[in-house]
Parts: sequence; C-alpha cells; structure tokens
Amino acid sequence: MDSTNAHSADASALGFLYQAQYALLRLWNELSDEAVIYLETLDDVVLEANGQTILEQLKHSLSTKPAALTVASVNVWKTLKAWIDVLPDLDLPNTSLHLVTVADISPTSPLKALTNETEDRGDLLVALQEEAQRVLQERANARSEGITPLPHGPRAPGCEAFLNLSEDMQSQILSKIRIKPAQQNIRQIEEELANTLTSVLAKDQLHVAALMVEWWNRQIIHAHCGKRDKAIPRFELVKRHMEIVADIEHDSLVDYFATELPPDTYRSHPMVENQISLVGGTETWLQRAVTNEWRARESRSRWSTENPTWQERITKYDDRLAEEWSYQHVDMCEDCDGQSDEVKKKKGLELLRWSFFEAPDKIEYLAPSVTAPSYVRGTYHVLSIDGRVGWHPDYSTLLGFKK
Repeated sequence: MDSTNAHSADASALGFLYQAQYALLRLWNELSDEAVIYLETLDDVVLEANGQTILEQLKHSLSTKPAALTVASVNVWKTLKAWIDVLPDLDLPNTSLHLVTVADISPTSPLKALTNETEDRGDLLVALQEEAQRVLQERANARSEGITPLPHGPRAPGCEAFLNLSEDMQSQILSKIRIKPAQQNIRQIEEELANTLTSVLAKDQLHVAALMVEWWNRQIIHAHCGKRDKAIPRFELVKRHMEIVADIEHDSLVDYFATELPPDTYRSHPMVENQISLVGGTETWLQRAVTNEWRARESRSRWSTENPTWQERITKYDDRLAEEWSYQHVDMCEDCDGQSDEVKKKKGLELLRWSFFEAPDKIEYLAPSVTAPSYVRGTYHVLSIDGRVGWHPDYSTLLGFKK
C-alpha cells in the first residue's frame, strides 16, 4: 500500500533520519580529526571543531521543488526562535548558526545575504523587523475584531522573540547566521557520501558508504538510548571507515551480529523450540537458542548477500559442525540404547549443553574474524530446523524427520 493517511509520521521519521545522515556527511567532510558532532542537543546538529561551535537547523523535504525561502517563510522564523531560545547557553563570538535546507532562496529575497559570511546584513535586518511587526500587528488587529484562530500562528513566536531583542543583539545574531540552500535530500546523501570516498575503488564506494551509514545509525541509536556518549568524534568515523575498507580488501567476514539482540517481534522457527522441549530444556534454554539462532541467521544472510562466493564456505562449515555433532550424537545413542526416556532426555540435554558451551571452543572458526561463540551456537539451531542435528537420541523419529 503506497498511500499515506493524514496522521502519517513518515515526514517526522524521515526528518530525524535526515539529521543523522546529514551529520555523518558533515563530520566526514570536516578536515579536523578532533571534530565532534552531536544530534539534538542545542540544535538538530551541533559540530565542534577548531574551537568553534556550529549549530545547524535542518529543514528537509522530499518535494522535487520545495517552496523557496523568503523573510515570510515559517522555517525562517521557527529557526530564529530556536536559536534565540538557546542564546543564554551560547558563546556567541565563537558560534556559527547554519540553516540547512533542501529548498532554495527566492532570487529577490534579502536572505541571499546569508549565503556569504561577509555580505552586509543591513537590508535583511530591516526586512525581518518589518515582517515581524506586520505579523504581530495583523494578529493584534484580528484579536481586537474577535477573529479566531489568529493569523500567522506558526511564525508569531519567532517574530515576537526577535523583536524583543535589542537591535544590537539582532544584528549580532544575523552576523552569525549562514543559510546553506539546495542541499541534498535523504535519498541522495548516501550516494553523495560514496562519491567522497576517493581512496576506495569505484566499484566498492557505494558498498562502503552503505556500511558506514549502517554503523553510524547504530551509534545514533545507542547515543539516544544512553548506551554511548552523545558526542561522536570524527576519529571514530575514520577508524570505522578504515576497518570497512580493510575488511573488503582482505575479503574477510565481519561478525556484525555477535553482540546484537533480536528485535522483540522476532519469532524463530517452531522446530527450535520442539528440539529443546524434547530434552526438557527450560525457557532459559529457549531464549538462548532464539538469540543465537537469530545472530547466526542474520550473519549468514548478510555474508551471502555481500559476497555470494562465501556461500560455499558457509555450507562447508555447516558440514563441519554437523560432523562434530554426529560424533557426540552417535556415542550418546549407543549409551542410551535400552534406557528410559528420562535418561535419554538427560543425555540429550547434555548434548545441547555441549553445543552451547564446548563446541565454540573446540571447533575451528569459520574465519579468523568470526571468533564470537554465537555463530557456532546459533548455527547448530539453524541446522536443527531441518533435522541435520538434534539433541534427543530419537529426535529424527519423534519430530518426523525420519519417515
């Protein structure tokens, strides 16, 4: 279904994602490795570099031709209001204020002065004062006439806040403002990032950019969840870029999901639970199985997509795990011959424990870069779905794999 309803949150969601991806591109293009970026602190994006602080207010749109900015634009007045609100927290002499927008500036607008740091802003100051006074006067007239709702609601707070400043402070703020019009929208940023990766082979640029965006988005989520500091320094981004390039050059696997948790909505194949239940495994065992099965499944899918040639190696490693399991299972079946079901369940649970605690240490790694135990643990549960492995001595018959 492609249509959206009137209450769709798509624009808000895209706006936040745009902030994150713009911040990535902004930090990557910064020359100083000491640069640090923050999201949604004093402004949408805050960059600290070379002793200067840059507050950037972002205005995004997917429209092919967004309305051009004028002194009457809502986005202009909302941005001014946001900056005026944080004035007490700013060291204004060492701060720059950027309005970043995918829209252009109207050719005849005095806002054009804000595209150049040295351009005189006198005419713009007068135009903003006159517009703010007009807005407030029309609201006052409407109020006296009992008209509701009052006009210019979205712009009024900004207009009032601007006029409440002294003219000297108005001039100071304007001297710090720069508008960056006609910026790329969210559809284009990843490609723009790829085009800057000149040290990477052209065939790999889009892939490297995609991996950088994925890593970056995870850092943003962790920052907002309190799992990491909100400050993201450029050297972290550069380091991650170098790791991605090195992995590609050496054709090595990256264990992306070794420590990740499955989404709350994830449900593993019912056979995973059936196999565990057959040996009396607890809910704890099921949770362990589901987590590691998801990690292994996601890794296998990711590796096969990124480099199809790895599929053969993954398949051969499955065979290797199944072989090691078979040695354990055959001996267990011999020990359980003629024993009660309780004994069989107990022995089966021991085999499940072996696959979780011992196998990851005793079986060689799939690759030198895949050392976390989760891949071996999870792959055993992936294999259990098709009956290639199992824990109970009679699992093949009891679960219908042997007809």
